Amino acid sequence: MRRLLSRFAFFPVLLVLAGFIVFAIGLSDPPEEVERESLVAGSILPARALEPDGPVSPYVALHKGEPEGIAAVPDFPLDDRQPELDGAFELSADPGDGRRFFLLARFETAKQERYCALLALPEMRLTEAETWVVASTGKPLEPQRLTVDKSTRCE
Repeated sequence: MRRLLSRFAFFPVLLVLAGFIVFAIGLSDPPEEVERESLVAGSILPARALEPDGPVSPYVALHKGEPEGIAAVPDFPLDDRQPELDGAFELSADPGDGRRFFLLARFETAKQERYCALLALPEMRLTEAETWVVASTGKPLEPQRLTVDKSTRCE
């Protein structure tokens, strides 16, 4: 009898482990109504002038409204990311965020200097199918490509 019980002593551990795995998989796959449709995709690249100051850390953020200069950029973006190694990013907005947006692209150098670029996006609208399109054309926004150089420092 003791041998039989010792063989099944690991069963509760396996049961808890299996429950944790199922729970983690459930958390990593959000329901469709939580996923937001992408508003803008693209890539950011450092200009050659930043290469001697490397390595650089990229950052890109989506803000609502019109860009009014680096000093006027809000502290809290609608969406932000550290892009992939190739600089690729994809950012989203909610329906209530408005129709005008802009991008902030930033690179921080190894010397802890920050250089930025702003890009105003065309007026957008959300279709009935919950996809973002350019308001004037009704077509999805083309991928945006931003190059950040040393012309604009940001703090």
